[in-house]
Amino acid sequence: MAIFAHSDDERFVSPILAKYAKEGVNVYLVLATDGSKGVTPHANIPAGDSLAKVRAREALCTTKTLGINPPILLNYSDGELALWDNIFSLDDKIDSLFTTYQPNVVITWGADGGYGHPDHRMVGSIVTEVFQREASEKMRQLLYVGFLKEALETSPKLNTEKANWFKENLKTTQKKFLTYRIPYEKEDLQLGRQAFGCCKSQYIPEVMDELFVLIAQHKGLVYFRPWNGSEVIKNDIFE
Repeated sequence: MAIFAHSDDERFVSPILAKYAKEGVNVYLVLATDGSKGVTPHANIPAGDSLAKVRAREALCTTKTLGINPPILLNYSDGELALWDNIFSLDDKIDSLFTTYQPNVVITWGADGGYGHPDHRMVGSIVTEVFQREASEKMRQLLYVGFLKEALETSPKLNTEKANWFKENLKTTQKKFLTYRIPYEKEDLQLGRQAFGCCKSQYIPEVMDELFVLIAQHKGLVYFRPWNGSEVIKNDIFE
């Protein structure tokens, strides 16, 4: 189960969602917000219900393309996940999803939120809160999406302003902490790019291509940092 804030966040892990779906894994994508405030000049769709409906269709297109289950949409408003009432209700909804689906592995944003987006940070925080409370023998791992500093530093020059913004603002993690290094095939990357193409309201094709150039800098791997829970009892904080 991959749990993100917006209906395009999954692009960073889309190659492995496609990979595992192809291998017969039951894959779910949960999206916390409705995308109703994600207005872009090229799409010319006003904020509100009309945009939310477009984003929902795009999310369904994405999951169909990747070969995973239809998206689970929680329909919070963009930028409002940190509101007091929403914090508690999102906790309840994530708890209910874990109870219903009992996912073996959960993927979400780490503390960095990918590129610092407040909604990303809030989703990752609440997913972590619920996971550490409800983890079981079946629900055994929580993974945070990671980006290598070295991969960004060696990426080719990008031509679009939006892609360059992402390159400059992606938060990175030292490689030694990214101990889950999941390989995928070229076809999985291509399918991920095809799925990202569903998000027409948010990106033009040139930006999509360049963002996948950044993703491909990990050389056929998607990196994750595992949640640092441990069954080993320690009596010294320096151990």
